[in-house]
Amino acid sequence: MFARIVILCLLIIFFSIRGCKAASSTESTVVGSIKENVQSLRLTNTTEPLAYELWLETRIHERVLDYTGRVRITIRALEAAKVLTINSENLQIKSYNFHDHLNNLMRVSYYEDKRYTFVDFFLEDELRVGQEYVLEITFSGLLQSIPRGFCYTRYVDESGDISYVATSFLHVTNARMAFPCYDEPRYRTPFKIHITHHASMMAASNMPVESISNSSDGNVMTSFQESVAMSVNLVAFTVCNYASRKFLVEEKNLEIGFLVPKHAINQVDFAMDFIISTVNKLEEYIGIGYNLPKLESVVVNDLMHNGLENWGLMVYDSKSLLFNENSTTPSQKMEIGRTICHQLAHNYFGNLVGIRWWNYAWMTEGFANYHEYFFTSYYLPDFPLKEIFVTDFLQKNLVENSYLMSTSLNKYVETRKEVEDAFDFGMVSKAAGVLRMCDNMVERPTFQKGLQKYVREMAFDVAGPEDFYRSIQAAVDEDKTLPEDIKVADILSSWTDQPGYPLITVMRNYQTNDIVVNQQRFLSSREEFDRDGLSWYIPLSIATAKNPEMMNSKPREWLKRGTRELVIKTIENQTWTSDDWILFNIQQTGYYRVNYDTHNWKLLANDLYKGSPYTIGLINRAQIIDDSFNLAYSDIIQFTIALDIIKYVKYEREYAVWVTAYRHLLNMIRRLDGPSYSLYFGRFLQHLTYDHFDRLDVFENTHGKDEVKDIFLRPIIVDLACRSGSGMCLIATRTMVTAEALTGHVLVPHEKPSIYYCHGLKNADENTFQFFWRKLKSLTNEQERTHITNSISCYHNFNSVYALLLETANPNLVDVFYTNLERFQILMTAARNGNVKAVVHFLRENHEDIARTYTFNIRMEQGLKEISGCLQEEDQKEFAELLQILLAAGHINSNLVERCTIDMEYHRKWVKENKIKIEEWIADYFRPARHNSAMGKIINLPIILFSIAGAFYVIF
Repeated sequence: MFARIVILCLLIIFFSIRGCKAASSTESTVVGSIKENVQSLRLTNTTEPLAYELWLETRIHERVLDYTGRVRITIRALEAAKVLTINSENLQIKSYNFHDHLNNLMRVSYYEDKRYTFVDFFLEDELRVGQEYVLEITFSGLLQSIPRGFCYTRYVDESGDISYVATSFLHVTNARMAFPCYDEPRYRTPFKIHITHHASMMAASNMPVESISNSSDGNVMTSFQESVAMSVNLVAFTVCNYASRKFLVEEKNLEIGFLVPKHAINQVDFAMDFIISTVNKLEEYIGIGYNLPKLESVVVNDLMHNGLENWGLMVYDSKSLLFNENSTTPSQKMEIGRTICHQLAHNYFGNLVGIRWWNYAWMTEGFANYHEYFFTSYYLPDFPLKEIFVTDFLQKNLVENSYLMSTSLNKYVETRKEVEDAFDFGMVSKAAGVLRMCDNMVERPTFQKGLQKYVREMAFDVAGPEDFYRSIQAAVDEDKTLPEDIKVADILSSWTDQPGYPLITVMRNYQTNDIVVNQQRFLSSREEFDRDGLSWYIPLSIATAKNPEMMNSKPREWLKRGTRELVIKTIENQTWTSDDWILFNIQQTGYYRVNYDTHNWKLLANDLYKGSPYTIGLINRAQIIDDSFNLAYSDIIQFTIALDIIKYVKYEREYAVWVTAYRHLLNMIRRLDGPSYSLYFGRFLQHLTYDHFDRLDVFENTHGKDEVKDIFLRPIIVDLACRSGSGMCLIATRTMVTAEALTGHVLVPHEKPSIYYCHGLKNADENTFQFFWRKLKSLTNEQERTHITNSISCYHNFNSVYALLLETANPNLVDVFYTNLERFQILMTAARNGNVKAVVHFLRENHEDIARTYTFNIRMEQGLKEISGCLQEEDQKEFAELLQILLAAGHINSNLVERCTIDMEYHRKWVKENKIKIEEWIADYFRPARHNSAMGKIINLPIILFSIAGAFYVIF
């Protein structure tokens, strides 16, 4: 009885202090402000781990999902406490013991706080500060079907059978679901791992195999060398029936290895060559070599991410690693390179140099996202990767961070949801944009020097932002690349400690030639207002019609934090007159938007409309389109200005610019869809794409071997031409899919075949739809499956598409298997291509099955956001009801509902206020006065004829 009272008292004392988690000096203030009803994820500071030894046993070869384990953790006491706390979640603790450095067993009891995933061990005697102890736990668990902890995935082997793979997914806070541990990034320890499995399978982990011991029951135990000190989230282990391929880089004494399904073992050559080349480039750039004896890559499909950076055993989805000359498209080849490069960059940022806590995730993911484009461009020099970083990555991210509810990069995170949100696309891609801005503002050699110092000083340790700022500042001081009164920490903290980003407004005095620049936070919604009056340190680079130095992105001026307005005058090497355009943010190296007075916008539009050769550089042409449309969406400028800008793309041949134009034209298609679409916006779209469609053709290599930029551009033009109602496009794509359904012969182009399949299926018959549904079920190549999953739900029949969606959410199906990514691709393809009613109804009526199959993860959250911004008014009520159902069921949170509601209401108001104005602009654009040459009239004739042909084609 007395023992029970003592334990109860200890519990009361412990839970009264649980909220007081350890924090660094820079974090303690933030921790103190956390709401009292929010339980901290942080462990206590009473002990720290020094080393792990882990034993796991799995029978995945029999498809048995139970597993057992034992972990021995060597710890050190930091305080004279009687409570030891570690993490454990969804594990059954079978037994435990605790002994001191002399191997004396100590009496201990435990309590499991399942709500907050803590296990508390209560000691009879106090820990002695500085002394080492050993905690040993035996446990059992269940392999998860979703990517958390120790989980399982399936793949279709060369015989068409489904095989099982057991693998770890310890990313972020998931290690506690695999084995009891100190699941925080600040703790770095060595790991010794042993895995018992059937002899027909093989095991892999972070380090090379040390030994394999046999047993009489057909099992073996694979033991691995002890690892370097690393965070628990980087630990990796896999049990599979794969084939292995290895290559020794002798001069580095480094083994490059691959574990992939047997039928795909010959598809790793590209990845092997790319890895060797990129490792060399990274080592040269950082000045430090790779730190482990092996660098192995394993294929594990359906783990949510394209890749995972586990140190020494990197995980990839098959489509992000395997290269097949016959089925891998050029864009997929680029994606493979980027994904591999992203994980290799993590060897330095995240692995070698860790982070103290999860709110600094931007310091690892930001570097990896930026460098994946930078270093892949060395291996694929014909691919416009540095431009695509801006037009297809940074510009998308600017949208994500344009809401009042967006958060800062350094925002302190406490709950699991907050930790996961720190890895959201909006956060990590903003970090990449800010790092690129830093790279340019201090100049690349200086930035590289600072990075080398940072990695060298923080190797095998954990870092915070101040460590990075200090290293870059030291390089700046040495090279003198910034004004003396501007410090790196002041600049970067204004971008990392504050949410959002600025809009700079450029107003010109055309009499005095002065330019007045001011700053304010950019918010995409006109109903939102920045009550905090945020401001930033903004590098201002400038080009003019007289001095169009489009490669010089070095800041000419600084708009400092706290300074609202700056006057810029002409200088000797940079002048302008009232007839010259002014352009800010050269190469879009600054992470901000730019607005101009109306006259300067017109000057830019007129210069672009002259066509090639362009004075304004490629990236800035894309930037002008992107800024003008986003400012118009937000009612900061008239929408006619954005239309005046984008009309020039009828002459534009650069793929990277079309990426931006394509995004906004698709947005306009969804906003303006309706009875008058073909008469107005459809006609304008045909006008923009007609010459390009004629030049590129639907088929590949019609004029000899295509350049890479044309290979990438063709599917964009085909998609827009078909969406415009072009009869030629619609007939060609339908012919392609019908012919394939009848003969089995593939006619669609190699690059982005899903676009051709989608438009062909929109007007195909039921037999053709059923052919591609059967084809999807029979395909084993993940890249080929992607072509179908991104197109099959374009089919126009509600019942057929709904039946397909139901199949993807059926948890009882065994003979048909869709990965989570494939399910999501089918769902969103339907939403984007005229089947949004089917999607909303499907989500509403089947959300419980969807939660078990799709899972309401980050992908689904992004999908709901996208749907909310393109609904027709008659669908908005049902979608709003859907959001409330999902919220009540616990599938989504109130922040997502708020975000979707804002987007939905904004979309409704925007269409009401702008649709007629845009149609009037288009009508005026096509008036005869605008085409006073014979050529203009000749060009318009086929556009009208194809519109009529397309309309009749759809009807019949």
